[in-house]
Amino acid sequence: MSFKLNIIESKINPLMPRREVHFKIEQSTSGTTNRIELKKKIAALETADENLVFVKKVKTSFGNRTADGRANIYDDNATALKFEPKYMIIRNLPKDQREDERAKIREAKRKKK
Repeated sequence: MSFKLNIIESKINPLMPRREVHFKIEQSTSGTTNRIELKKKIAALETADENLVFVKKVKTSFGNRTADGRANIYDDNATALKFEPKYMIIRNLPKDQREDERAKIREAKRKKK
C-alpha cells in the first residue's frame, strides 16, 4: 500500500519523556494504512528506533483518501513500557506476535488467581 505521510506537529512532552507526533496520511488506495508501515515511516522521518514508536490513533476521513493520526516516540524501552498501556503495546506489534503476547497476559492473570 502506498501512502504519503506528512508530519504536522512534533512536540516534546517533558512530563512524560517522549515526543508526540501529529501526522496526516494521503493514501493512493482505499483502506486505512497498516500501523506497522506507519511506524516504519514515522521512525524514518523522525530518526527514531522503530520499536520505540507507538501509533496511538489513525482516523480516516469519510469519502476522502486522507487520514489524521497521532503517535508517541520514546527515548528508551523502559520508559515506553512504563507509560504506554499494555493494549497499545500489543496493538503496535506485528499480527503474528500479538496472539503470543495476549496468551502471556492471560497466563499471568491465571497465575495470580
